[in-house]
Amino acid sequence: MNAFRRGGYTLGGSAPGPRGTIADVPGVRVGHATRIEGEGPCAVRTGVTVVVPPGDVYARPCPAGAFVLHGHGKAAGLWQLIHLGALETPLIITNTLAVGVGFDALVSWTLARHPHARSINPVVLECNDGYLSAIEARPVREEDAREALAHAADDVAEGCVGAGTGMRAFGHKSGVGTASCRVGAFSLGALVVPNMGRASDLRCGFADPELAIAREDVPEQGSVVVVLATDAPLLPRQLGLLARRGALGLARTGAPADPGSGDFLVAFSTGWRMDREAALQQAPFIPDAAPATAQLYRGAAQVTEEAVWSAMIAAEAMTGRDGRSAPRLRLLRRG
Repeated sequence: MNAFRRGGYTLGGSAPGPRGTIADVPGVRVGHATRIEGEGPCAVRTGVTVVVPPGDVYARPCPAGAFVLHGHGKAAGLWQLIHLGALETPLIITNTLAVGVGFDALVSWTLARHPHARSINPVVLECNDGYLSAIEARPVREEDAREALAHAADDVAEGCVGAGTGMRAFGHKSGVGTASCRVGAFSLGALVVPNMGRASDLRCGFADPELAIAREDVPEQGSVVVVLATDAPLLPRQLGLLARRGALGLARTGAPADPGSGDFLVAFSTGWRMDREAALQQAPFIPDAAPATAQLYRGAAQVTEEAVWSAMIAAEAMTGRDGRSAPRLRLLRRG
Protein backbone atom coordinates (compact mmCIF):
# COMPACT_ATOMS: atom_id res chain seq x y z
CA MET A 1 0.00 0.00 0.00
CA ASN A 2 1.03 3.59 -0.45
CA ALA A 3 2.22 5.66 2.51
CA PHE A 4 -1.17 7.36 2.86
CA ARG A 5 -3.03 4.08 3.34
CA ARG A 6 -0.31 2.58 5.53
CA GLY A 7 -0.78 5.56 7.83
CA GLY A 8 -4.43 4.62 8.31
CA TYR A 9 -5.83 7.52 6.28
CA THR A 10 -8.61 7.48 3.72
CA LEU A 11 -10.49 10.01 1.63
CA GLY A 12 -13.49 7.75 1.13
CA GLY A 13 -14.64 7.05 -2.40
CA SER A 14 -13.67 3.96 -4.36
CA ALA A 15 -11.53 1.28 -2.74
CA PRO A 16 -7.86 1.07 -3.71
CA GLY A 17 -6.36 -1.71 -5.77
CA PRO A 18 -4.22 -4.39 -4.10
CA ARG A 19 -1.01 -2.32 -4.21
CA GLY A 20 -2.56 1.11 -3.79
CA THR A 21 -0.25 2.42 -6.53
CA ILE A 22 -0.29 3.22 -10.24
CA ALA A 23 1.11 -0.30 -10.79
CA ASP A 24 -2.36 -1.67 -10.06
CA VAL A 25 -2.96 -0.95 -13.73
CA PRO A 26 -1.63 -4.23 -15.17
CA GLY A 27 1.76 -3.91 -16.82
CA VAL A 28 2.48 -0.34 -15.73
CA ARG A 29 5.91 0.00 -14.11
CA VAL A 30 7.78 2.81 -12.35
CA GLY A 31 11.52 3.37 -12.00
CA HIS A 32 13.67 5.92 -10.18
CA ALA A 33 17.24 7.18 -10.26
CA THR A 34 18.14 9.31 -7.22
CA ARG A 35 21.04 11.79 -6.87
CA ILE A 36 21.89 12.94 -3.32
CA GLU A 37 25.41 14.35 -3.24
CA GLY A 38 27.42 17.03 -1.44
CA GLU A 39 26.57 19.96 0.80
CA GLY A 40 26.62 23.74 0.61
CA PRO A 41 26.04 25.67 -2.63
CA CYS A 42 26.83 22.64 -4.80
CA ALA A 43 24.51 20.19 -3.02
CA VAL A 44 22.63 17.88 -5.38
CA ARG A 45 19.15 16.65 -4.43
CA THR A 46 17.52 15.53 -7.66
CA GLY A 47 16.71 12.57 -9.88
CA VAL A 48 14.58 10.94 -12.56
CA THR A 49 11.31 9.02 -12.36
CA VAL A 50 9.87 7.04 -15.27
CA VAL A 51 6.41 5.60 -15.87
CA VAL A 52 6.56 2.75 -18.38
CA PRO A 53 3.39 1.43 -20.09
CA PRO A 54 3.24 -2.31 -20.83
CA GLY A 55 4.44 -3.82 -24.08
CA ASP A 56 6.05 -2.08 -27.04
CA VAL A 57 4.68 1.41 -26.65
CA TYR A 58 6.32 2.70 -29.85
CA ALA A 59 4.93 -0.05 -32.10
CA ARG A 60 1.57 0.03 -30.31
CA PRO A 61 1.06 3.47 -28.74
CA CYS A 62 -1.34 4.00 -25.87
CA PRO A 63 -4.27 6.37 -26.36
CA ALA A 64 -3.55 9.43 -24.26
CA GLY A 65 -4.69 12.92 -23.36
CA ALA A 66 -3.36 15.81 -21.32
CA PHE A 67 -4.45 18.95 -19.51
CA VAL A 68 -2.35 22.01 -18.71
CA LEU A 69 -3.79 23.75 -15.66
CA HIS A 70 -1.09 26.42 -15.78
CA GLY A 71 1.65 26.42 -18.38
CA HIS A 72 4.70 27.95 -16.68
CA GLY A 73 6.68 24.79 -17.37
CA LYS A 74 9.11 23.23 -19.82
CA ALA A 75 7.50 19.91 -20.68
CA ALA A 76 8.41 18.15 -23.94
CA GLY A 77 6.13 16.18 -26.22
CA LEU A 78 2.77 17.40 -24.95
CA TRP A 79 1.62 19.16 -28.13
CA GLN A 80 1.92 16.03 -30.26
CA LEU A 81 0.40 13.87 -27.53
CA ILE A 82 -2.61 16.18 -27.32
CA HIS A 83 -2.94 16.56 -31.09
CA LEU A 84 -2.57 12.88 -32.04
CA GLY A 85 -3.92 11.38 -28.81
CA ALA A 86 -1.04 8.91 -28.56
CA LEU A 87 1.73 8.10 -26.09
CA GLU A 88 4.59 6.33 -27.88
CA THR A 89 7.36 6.39 -25.24
CA PRO A 90 7.60 5.97 -21.48
CA LEU A 91 7.06 9.19 -19.53
CA ILE A 92 10.02 10.79 -17.78
CA ILE A 93 9.71 13.21 -14.86
CA THR A 94 12.79 15.16 -13.77
CA ASN A 95 13.95 18.68 -12.90
CA THR A 96 13.42 21.74 -15.06
CA LEU A 97 16.90 21.92 -16.58
CA ALA A 98 17.07 18.18 -17.33
CA VAL A 99 14.17 18.01 -19.81
CA GLY A 100 16.61 17.78 -22.72
CA VAL A 101 18.45 14.93 -21.00
CA GLY A 102 15.18 13.03 -20.63
CA PHE A 103 14.33 13.70 -24.28
CA ASP A 104 17.67 12.29 -25.44
CA ALA A 105 17.34 9.26 -23.17
CA LEU A 106 13.93 8.35 -24.59
CA VAL A 107 15.16 8.81 -28.16
CA SER A 108 18.08 6.46 -27.42
CA TRP A 109 15.80 3.98 -25.64
CA THR A 110 13.38 3.90 -28.57
CA LEU A 111 16.05 3.69 -31.28
CA ALA A 112 17.64 0.72 -29.50
CA ARG A 113 14.33 -1.11 -30.03
CA HIS A 114 13.31 0.47 -33.34
CA PRO A 115 16.47 1.48 -35.23
CA HIS A 116 14.47 2.48 -38.30
CA ALA A 117 12.39 5.07 -36.42
CA ARG A 118 12.74 8.53 -37.91
CA SER A 119 10.21 10.42 -35.78
CA ILE A 120 9.87 9.91 -32.03
CA ASN A 121 7.82 11.95 -29.56
CA PRO A 122 9.40 11.63 -26.09
CA VAL A 123 7.22 12.93 -23.25
CA VAL A 124 9.21 14.59 -20.47
CA LEU A 125 7.63 16.47 -17.56
CA GLU A 126 9.39 18.62 -14.96
CA CYS A 127 9.31 20.49 -11.68
CA ASN A 128 11.98 22.88 -10.37
CA ASP A 129 14.01 21.51 -7.43
CA GLY A 130 16.39 24.50 -7.31
CA TYR A 131 15.55 25.44 -3.71
CA LEU A 132 17.25 22.31 -2.35
CA SER A 133 19.45 21.31 -5.29
CA ALA A 134 22.08 23.01 -7.43
CA ILE A 135 19.90 22.71 -10.50
CA GLU A 136 22.12 25.07 -12.48
CA ALA A 137 24.96 22.52 -12.27
CA ARG A 138 22.79 20.23 -14.42
CA PRO A 139 23.72 17.08 -12.51
CA VAL A 140 21.20 14.77 -14.19
CA ARG A 141 22.78 12.75 -16.96
CA GLU A 142 21.38 10.44 -19.62
CA GLU A 143 22.69 7.44 -17.68
CA ASP A 144 20.40 8.44 -14.78
CA ALA A 145 17.40 8.22 -17.06
CA ARG A 146 18.66 4.92 -18.46
CA GLU A 147 19.03 3.61 -14.90
CA ALA A 148 15.45 4.55 -14.05
CA LEU A 149 14.19 2.87 -17.23
CA ALA A 150 16.25 -0.27 -16.59
CA HIS A 151 14.98 -0.65 -13.03
CA ALA A 152 11.30 0.08 -13.70
CA ALA A 153 9.14 -2.36 -11.74
CA ASP A 154 5.67 -2.77 -10.26
CA ASP A 155 7.00 -2.09 -6.74
CA VAL A 156 6.62 1.70 -6.61
CA ALA A 157 8.82 3.60 -4.15
CA GLU A 158 7.50 6.90 -2.78
CA GLY A 159 8.92 9.95 -1.05
CA CYS A 160 12.42 11.36 -1.57
CA VAL A 161 13.30 9.25 -4.59
CA GLY A 162 13.77 9.96 -8.28
CA ALA A 163 12.19 13.18 -9.49
CA GLY A 164 10.78 13.80 -6.01
CA THR A 165 14.17 13.93 -4.30
CA GLY A 166 14.46 17.72 -4.11
CA MET A 167 10.81 18.76 -4.27
CA ARG A 168 8.77 20.73 -1.73
CA ALA A 169 5.03 21.35 -1.40
CA PHE A 170 3.04 23.52 0.99
CA GLY A 171 6.27 24.66 2.65
CA HIS A 172 7.28 21.09 3.52
CA LYS A 173 9.25 18.22 2.05
CA SER A 174 7.50 16.49 -0.82
CA GLY A 175 8.46 13.69 -3.16
CA VAL A 176 6.88 11.07 -5.40
CA GLY A 177 3.42 9.84 -4.44
CA THR A 178 1.06 7.30 -5.91
CA ALA A 179 -2.46 5.93 -5.42
CA SER A 180 -5.05 3.75 -7.10
CA CYS A 181 -8.71 2.87 -7.04
CA ARG A 182 -11.02 0.26 -8.51
CA VAL A 183 -13.86 1.32 -10.82
CA GLY A 184 -15.92 -1.78 -11.46
CA ALA A 185 -13.72 -4.16 -13.43
CA PHE A 186 -11.14 -1.45 -14.15
CA SER A 187 -8.12 -0.01 -12.34
CA LEU A 188 -7.15 3.64 -12.22
CA GLY A 189 -3.85 4.88 -10.81
CA ALA A 190 -1.98 8.12 -10.28
CA LEU A 191 1.66 9.07 -9.83
CA VAL A 192 2.37 12.65 -8.79
CA VAL A 193 5.32 14.92 -8.06
CA PRO A 194 3.94 17.87 -6.04
CA ASN A 195 6.13 20.99 -5.84
CA MET A 196 3.64 23.75 -5.18
CA GLY A 197 1.83 25.80 -2.57
CA ARG A 198 2.51 27.53 0.75
CA ALA A 199 1.82 26.06 4.18
CA SER A 200 -1.28 28.25 4.51
CA ASP A 201 -2.70 26.68 1.33
CA LEU A 202 -3.01 23.25 2.99
CA ARG A 203 -6.53 21.83 2.83
CA CYS A 204 -6.66 18.59 4.78
CA GLY A 205 -8.01 17.33 8.08
CA PHE A 206 -5.02 15.23 9.11
CA ALA A 207 -2.16 17.78 9.01
CA ASP A 208 -1.32 19.76 12.16
CA PRO A 209 -2.99 23.20 11.70
CA GLU A 210 -0.03 24.88 13.43
CA LEU A 211 2.05 24.07 10.35
CA ALA A 212 0.36 26.88 8.45
CA ILE A 213 2.11 29.42 10.71
CA ALA A 214 5.79 28.60 10.52
CA ARG A 215 6.73 28.22 6.84
CA GLU A 216 5.46 31.37 5.14
CA ASP A 217 9.01 32.74 4.94
CA VAL A 218 9.83 30.10 2.32
CA PRO A 219 8.96 31.22 -1.23
CA GLU A 220 6.32 29.27 -3.13
CA GLN A 221 8.11 27.62 -6.02
CA GLY A 222 5.32 26.19 -8.14
CA SER A 223 4.65 23.19 -10.37
CA VAL A 224 3.11 19.75 -10.09
CA VAL A 225 3.13 16.72 -12.40
CA VAL A 226 0.29 14.19 -12.46
CA VAL A 227 0.32 10.96 -14.49
CA LEU A 228 -2.93 8.97 -14.61
CA ALA A 229 -3.09 5.43 -15.99
CA THR A 230 -6.06 3.14 -16.47
CA ASP A 231 -6.95 -0.12 -18.17
CA ALA A 232 -10.43 1.20 -18.90
CA PRO A 233 -10.85 1.57 -22.70
CA LEU A 234 -11.15 5.32 -23.28
CA LEU A 235 -10.66 7.48 -26.35
CA PRO A 236 -7.98 10.21 -26.38
CA ARG A 237 -10.63 12.92 -25.96
CA GLN A 238 -11.98 11.13 -22.89
CA LEU A 239 -8.47 10.77 -21.48
CA GLY A 240 -8.01 14.52 -21.82
CA LEU A 241 -11.19 14.93 -19.77
CA LEU A 242 -9.89 12.40 -17.25
CA ALA A 243 -6.71 14.47 -16.87
CA ARG A 244 -8.84 17.57 -16.24
CA ARG A 245 -10.54 15.78 -13.33
CA GLY A 246 -7.13 15.23 -11.79
CA ALA A 247 -6.97 19.02 -11.40
CA LEU A 248 -9.99 18.77 -9.09
CA GLY A 249 -7.96 16.49 -6.85
CA LEU A 250 -5.12 19.03 -6.81
CA ALA A 251 -7.55 21.77 -5.82
CA ARG A 252 -8.79 19.70 -2.88
CA THR A 253 -5.25 19.66 -1.45
CA GLY A 254 -5.00 23.43 -1.75
CA ALA A 255 -2.79 23.61 -4.85
CA PRO A 256 -3.07 27.25 -5.99
CA ALA A 257 -1.87 27.08 -9.65
CA ASP A 258 0.05 30.32 -9.13
CA PRO A 259 1.39 32.34 -12.09
CA GLY A 260 4.85 30.77 -11.75
CA SER A 261 3.50 27.23 -11.66
CA GLY A 262 3.71 24.55 -14.33
CA ASP A 263 0.82 22.18 -13.64
CA PHE A 264 0.76 19.31 -16.15
CA LEU A 265 -1.57 16.31 -16.09
CA VAL A 266 -1.24 13.38 -18.53
CA ALA A 267 -3.58 10.37 -18.76
CA PHE A 268 -3.15 7.20 -20.79
CA SER A 269 -5.05 3.95 -21.23
CA THR A 270 -3.85 0.39 -21.69
CA GLY A 271 -7.39 -0.79 -22.41
CA TRP A 272 -6.71 -0.79 -26.15
CA ARG A 273 -3.67 -0.01 -28.26
CA MET A 274 -3.07 1.77 -31.52
CA ASP A 275 -1.27 -0.06 -34.31
CA ARG A 276 1.37 2.15 -35.88
CA GLU A 277 1.23 0.20 -39.18
CA ALA A 278 -2.55 -0.14 -39.48
CA ALA A 279 -4.44 1.90 -42.06
CA LEU A 280 -7.64 1.59 -40.01
CA GLN A 281 -7.86 1.64 -36.22
CA GLN A 282 -10.64 -0.04 -34.29
CA ALA A 283 -11.14 1.05 -30.69
CA PRO A 284 -13.52 -0.27 -28.03
CA PHE A 285 -14.46 2.49 -25.61
CA ILE A 286 -16.80 3.27 -22.73
CA PRO A 287 -19.51 5.69 -23.90
CA ASP A 288 -19.55 9.13 -22.33
CA ALA A 289 -23.00 8.54 -20.83
CA ALA A 290 -22.09 5.21 -19.22
CA PRO A 291 -22.00 5.14 -15.40
CA ALA A 292 -18.40 3.89 -15.51
CA THR A 293 -17.26 7.11 -17.21
CA ALA A 294 -18.58 9.25 -14.35
CA GLN A 295 -16.99 6.88 -11.84
CA LEU A 296 -13.63 7.14 -13.61
CA TYR A 297 -13.82 10.93 -13.59
CA ARG A 298 -14.55 10.90 -9.86
CA GLY A 299 -11.77 8.38 -9.36
CA ALA A 300 -9.25 10.60 -11.15
CA ALA A 301 -9.82 13.38 -8.62
CA GLN A 302 -9.65 10.88 -5.74
CA VAL A 303 -6.38 9.19 -6.71
CA THR A 304 -4.71 12.51 -7.56
CA GLU A 305 -5.56 13.99 -4.16
CA GLU A 306 -4.50 10.83 -2.33
CA ALA A 307 -1.22 10.61 -4.26
CA VAL A 308 -0.32 14.19 -3.27
CA TRP A 309 -0.78 13.39 0.41
CA SER A 310 1.05 10.09 0.03
CA ALA A 311 4.01 11.94 -1.52
CA MET A 312 4.22 14.21 1.49
CA ILE A 313 3.63 11.52 4.11
CA ALA A 314 6.35 9.34 2.57
CA ALA A 315 8.89 12.17 2.31
CA GLU A 316 11.50 12.71 5.01
CA ALA A 317 12.89 16.08 6.11
CA MET A 318 15.84 17.16 3.98
CA THR A 319 18.62 19.73 4.08
CA GLY A 320 19.99 20.83 0.72
CA ARG A 321 21.96 23.60 -0.93
CA ASP A 322 23.27 26.39 1.33
CA GLY A 323 21.77 24.66 4.37
CA ARG A 324 18.21 25.23 3.19
CA SER A 325 15.78 22.78 4.73
CA ALA A 326 12.36 21.33 4.09
CA PRO A 327 10.66 19.80 7.16
CA ARG A 328 8.53 16.71 7.10
CA LEU A 329 4.77 17.21 7.18
CA ARG A 330 3.62 16.66 10.76
CA LEU A 331 0.36 14.73 11.07
CA LEU A 332 -2.31 14.72 13.72
CA ARG A 333 -2.49 11.54 15.76
CA ARG A 334 -5.10 9.10 14.60
CA GLY A 335 -7.97 8.71 17.09
